[in-house]
Amino acid sequence: MSKRLWFLAIVAVVAIVTGIPGTISPTLTAQNEKPVLTAQEAAIAKDFTQRVKEYVALQKRLESSLPGLRSTKDSVEIDAHTKALRAKLIEARPNMQQGNIFTGEISAQFKEIIRKTFQEPGAQIVRRTVNEGDPPKPITIRVNGIYPDDSPVVTTPPTLLNRLPELPMELSYRILGHTFVLLDNKTNLIVDYITSAIP
Repeated sequence: MSKRLWFLAIVAVVAIVTGIPGTISPTLTAQNEKPVLTAQEAAIAKDFTQRVKEYVALQKRLESSLPGLRSTKDSVEIDAHTKALRAKLIEARPNMQQGNIFTGEISAQFKEIIRKTFQEPGAQIVRRTVNEGDPPKPITIRVNGIYPDDSPVVTTPPTLLNRLPELPMELSYRILGHTFVLLDNKTNLIVDYITSAIP
């Protein structure tokens, strides 16, 4: 083999192992692509998105009924505004139970996406992302419960986020032990959750 061919062979091997720009590892491609949904899966995802939109619309409508913030830098005023909005949301959704957004079908689909993400090649990186940092403080997980401000935030792995329905800025996904949570970012209210979701 000539020196040039030998050099090109080495470059090709390095590119496959390290992922030099312009060459994409098949495993990484599979992990980062948006999944192709069946018609049934797409319908379930659409149902979830609609339920999320309805919650955000309620949140915005209730917030519009509150006095506007005079300053976005006054922590006391911001805290009072947040607590007032939180109270209105709880009042508007009394006795709300788990499953109001994560219905049985939606929960099953989310669990399957999460399970696959944690079991495929490269899952150790996903697991490491979840386990990084301090563990969250034990809290009672219930709809309309408050996620404490001082509780560490467990990062939802980017690979998993890419496979789940995208959320509006008002909401976010959280992982609390084995529970998968939908959180209201403005009020720290737990909107809904899925138990035994994280393997």
